[in-house]
Amino acid sequence: MLDFDGTLSLIRSGWVEIMVDLMINVLRPLPGSTESDAELAAYITEFVLNLNGRPTIYQMDVLVHEARLRGGHPDSAAAYTQQFLDRLYAKSKARIRALAAGKITTDDLLVPGSRAMLTDLAERGVELTLASGTAVINVKHEAELLEIDHFFEGRIYGPGDDPRLYSKLSIMQQTLHAAGHDGTALLGFGDGFVEIENVKQLGGIAIGCATDEEHRSGRVEDWKRTRLIQAGADVIIPDYQHWPTLAEQLFTH
Repeated sequence: MLDFDGTLSLIRSGWVEIMVDLMINVLRPLPGSTESDAELAAYITEFVLNLNGRPTIYQMDVLVHEARLRGGHPDSAAAYTQQFLDRLYAKSKARIRALAAGKITTDDLLVPGSRAMLTDLAERGVELTLASGTAVINVKHEAELLEIDHFFEGRIYGPGDDPRLYSKLSIMQQTLHAAGHDGTALLGFGDGFVEIENVKQLGGIAIGCATDEEHRSGRVEDWKRTRLIQAGADVIIPDYQHWPTLAEQLFTH
């Protein structure tokens, strides 16, 4: 079971900063926002990352709640979700255009080593499922653009028209049930708190992906590492460039 954004795809790299900036703009002017700018940014970042892996609307639910507590009269969570997606789309669209123009390759928009890792897992006969917090219509389209959709053979999931009806935990449970396995057969990859926590709840092995998305440097992002360990990750990796070493440990025990 693999997450998409930040775990495989870099098309939406930078979404955290976009979301946090939007929320700061909503909360900063309110009478109850008495923190310093740095304190407010840290507070917002904390709850944004704690909900990473769930559909965006849940993060916006918290924004609406916070705005009301601080004396504001906020828009709906759905309205803020659309504002965020509009800003994010502008950034991701530029990357997709560069790909279409041949200025970058599909591998430039993947976490390093992703394609080789997926190929190896498929050759081992591992059933691969993609479960994202991003709208399923976008995930399917972008997986096709990145030329990795064939690894999942139709098992690509994400929120539909009502994002509150979707959860990664339910996808994991349904997949295990259909395969006739319990959670000990589950190997999960993700860069978000939620999916790592879900994998461990079911008794699986959780691989935390602490990728340096901006520079693709091959170094672990410390802030991601800390959160993924808190979520229960069994292993932390910066990307998949050393996948053969990890695979040997995973499949020989």
